[in-house]
Amino acid sequence: MKAYLRNLPALLLLLTLGCVTPVTPEQIASADYGTAPVSPTYQNAIKRFMRPFLFEPFTAHFRFIGEPQKGYAYLSGRRKPPLFGYLVHVNIDAKNLKGDYVGEQPHRFFIKNDTLYVLKTSDKAEVVP
Repeated sequence: MKAYLRNLPALLLLLTLGCVTPVTPEQIASADYGTAPVSPTYQNAIKRFMRPFLFEPFTAHFRFIGEPQKGYAYLSGRRKPPLFGYLVHVNIDAKNLKGDYVGEQPHRFFIKNDTLYVLKTSDKAEVVP
């Protein structure tokens, strides 16, 4: 019984790590999404941001999937409230060390006013209706 009580705090911590603060319809309706990103400004910002991560950045192909959409992302951890702004989906096809294109890879970005964030695959982000 003592071992069970000793492990209880660790078990409770593990159960709460995956919890996400739910977004309510009221939050969505009253949220400040910031200024809408304008093309080609946001596209150029994403291309500039990605240059250091690409082997041959000037030969990379960027395919922007639709226009930026209002949404939210959990940028400070899933237990803190989300940040509202605009989500951008981009497929990037770049060359590898052999000089061959590797095929389009999906990337997600979040824009709030003039700030650009790269979303990891594990980051929760959703478009709002």
